[in-house]
Amino acid sequence: MTGEERRVRCGAHDSISVSVPCRNQEEADRRLPLLLSLAAARLEILCVPMEGPVDLSNYLTAQRITRVLCAGASGPGAVPLEFSWVRDLRTCCVRAGVPFLFLRTGSIFSRNGKRYRIPREAEASQAEKSGFCYTPGQNDGAKIRYTLPEKNALRNSLAASPFRARFHLSAQERAYFLQKGTAVIEQHARDFVQSRLAPENPPKDGKQTPMRGHPVFKAQHATACCCRSCLEKWHHIPSGKALTEAEQDYIVRVLMDWIEREMLSKR
Repeated sequence: MTGEERRVRCGAHDSISVSVPCRNQEEADRRLPLLLSLAAARLEILCVPMEGPVDLSNYLTAQRITRVLCAGASGPGAVPLEFSWVRDLRTCCVRAGVPFLFLRTGSIFSRNGKRYRIPREAEASQAEKSGFCYTPGQNDGAKIRYTLPEKNALRNSLAASPFRARFHLSAQERAYFLQKGTAVIEQHARDFVQSRLAPENPPKDGKQTPMRGHPVFKAQHATACCCRSCLEKWHHIPSGKALTEAEQDYIVRVLMDWIEREMLSKR
């Protein structure tokens, strides 16, 4: 046990707040079991500075963590902060209903393979501008600016994914589509999107879409419209916000486009 961990253990009390730094996954896995064993009423995780991806899904489910803070490193030799690390950590917090605070970008911020050098005085303002902070029930994701992918670019990206490309309509699903017709299947798609994807924090997010049993379910997995995390990664629609009608319409169009192309194929 490190000196820092000994101090944390000795300071445990149900009336104080305990914060533990977890700069990477190794520190999270080593320190968080200790943190969760404390009697402190307020527990928070500091991914400051964040030096690698951190998956907190196994720890936030305990409902003991009051908030997660994230920031990039500054100064000479600073580890670049990857956008995907922040996005995935935030999504994990959204799913668990835990507040997330993005404090600073750090001096080097990386996104889509490009690195940006951020002046020290602008690190905090750039983090705030991103809109990535999250407070449950506040629809914070609506502050995030994004651009939907172009149709052909999306198709090409999905086709290049072995997981997405392996989904096809079964004979039974094709027969179901022919029996019900396009209008009914489209209404089913709209209902599924509204109930399972549209809320700010959908119940069982990440596991709400079956792998088979309906043409729309297959389409959701094939087009990465199966959960809010995939919607954010592939379609850039932020998690932590209720979907607008326009966003729901977009998703339904993506789903129906895939189903109709499948019905025209020779499989």
